[in-house]
Amino acid sequence: MITTAAILVAVLGGVFGLVLATASKKFAVEEDPRIGEITNLLPGANCGGCGYAGCGALADAIVSGKEKDATRCVVANPDAKKAIAAVMGVETDDNADAVRIIPRLHCNGCTANRTPVADREGIHNCYVKAATAGGPGQCNFGCFGDGACVDACNFGALKIGKNGLPEFDYNKCVGCGACSKACPQLLIEMLPANEKVLVQCNNREKGKAAMTNCKVSCISCGMCVRNCPQKCITLEDTPNGSIPVIDYTKCDGCGICVQKCPRKCLVDIVPVEGSPDAPKKAEPTGCACCAMADQCPSAQAQKQA
Repeated sequence: MITTAAILVAVLGGVFGLVLATASKKFAVEEDPRIGEITNLLPGANCGGCGYAGCGALADAIVSGKEKDATRCVVANPDAKKAIAAVMGVETDDNADAVRIIPRLHCNGCTANRTPVADREGIHNCYVKAATAGGPGQCNFGCFGDGACVDACNFGALKIGKNGLPEFDYNKCVGCGACSKACPQLLIEMLPANEKVLVQCNNREKGKAAMTNCKVSCISCGMCVRNCPQKCITLEDTPNGSIPVIDYTKCDGCGICVQKCPRKCLVDIVPVEGSPDAPKKAEPTGCACCAMADQCPSAQAQKQA
């Protein structure tokens, strides 16, 4: 009986296998070969900067017409973008002189500016802290320093510095925006690399509470708004408080807001030149170039390094 059952199972398996093999050939959907070509031209980083799940998904979207921009990948170099456009038979409008987009950090709550309330033990995870007790200092709107942004970067362009804040290597950064999406505090904004002024704070408390939290926290005084000759700064009201927001389409980088800010939370930043393909000498970021650098031991240590 066992032998008969075994034979029956084998026969049925063979029949079903033959049926499935025939059906797979008859109902197979041929993949457009351009999908493979474009996938091979894409960098393979699967960073998600294009808004799709990965390079293969972007290639499929381009070929199917779901994605109208054949040069949608922010990581691909100009030659790769031209090749992708050629595969699709379209002209590329990619401008080699276009200003690159890079991440900037809206926080200067380094170890020198934000006094730790305790020597925190337990899980060091940005998402856990955002959902529970907050960060190492008294400001719960600032950077936790546990590197969710670093973990999200596939290009080695980020690290947590000695000052407890993320440091960007713009010679490696491709502007994919993964770090910005990963930050639970929404502290990293993708901005044009040629901008000269930054609101380096995200604190939403006002007056004395804000001053207690950090040496360079915004107190929503509005001095920057009142003194901006271009009228490009507004105080954005949120359920948690107010914070200055710069309209960079109007800002000319005059720096008057930086001079007038009593808390030094608006700072001059160095425009970034070069790219991963043509790197320039790295400039200091974060604490090393803030308005309080002369008083900040972490900044001095960075300069001497």
